[in-house]
Amino acid sequence: MEQDRLDIREYLNGNMSAFQRLYGRYERQLFFYILSMIRQTQNTEDLFQDVWMQVIKKLPGFSFKGEFRNWIYTIAHHKVIDYIRANSKGDTVNLEDQLAGQEERNLHDVLTDPAPGIPRQLAVKELFDKVRVVVDTLPEEQREVFLLRCDAGMKFKEIAIMLEISINTVLGRMHYAQKRIRQELHQEYYEYESR
Repeated sequence: MEQDRLDIREYLNGNMSAFQRLYGRYERQLFFYILSMIRQTQNTEDLFQDVWMQVIKKLPGFSFKGEFRNWIYTIAHHKVIDYIRANSKGDTVNLEDQLAGQEERNLHDVLTDPAPGIPRQLAVKELFDKVRVVVDTLPEEQREVFLLRCDAGMKFKEIAIMLEISINTVLGRMHYAQKRIRQELHQEYYEYESR
């Protein structure tokens, strides 16, 4: 984004309000990405601050070859991985199933077609909240791809580069995340209807 580049240059020339604009542009999405990955508010705040401290430290070396958004999410990803490894109980799931040919979908697609038979008159806000609950239960690898695609708006190719995995693995994780979301919403609908 061109505005990011301008703000970075201004900040590096001493303009603190340029950094505040940069921070404001990514603050909310980045915080919720970290929170969705580690699910602990206190530790999320610490990691969030660590990410911004690293951004400040490394910003003078930012190469401008890629987007700032991808760069900052890469930093956040590494902080989250370090945190998870340090606090892991060995119960992670590894889903390396490869799936080729899955077309790109976004959160809008998930919300507008969550599962066959779910009434279209459900409020988008209510459905969005239900999707968020299910997303929180996804395995870490699926949750991260889903959040990077839907919340951060990254392209699948960018996610693959950032996570250092193949594009097919990214597409497979997204496919399984969407499938799980649809199944959960579909099941909830039938439980509601049977009452």
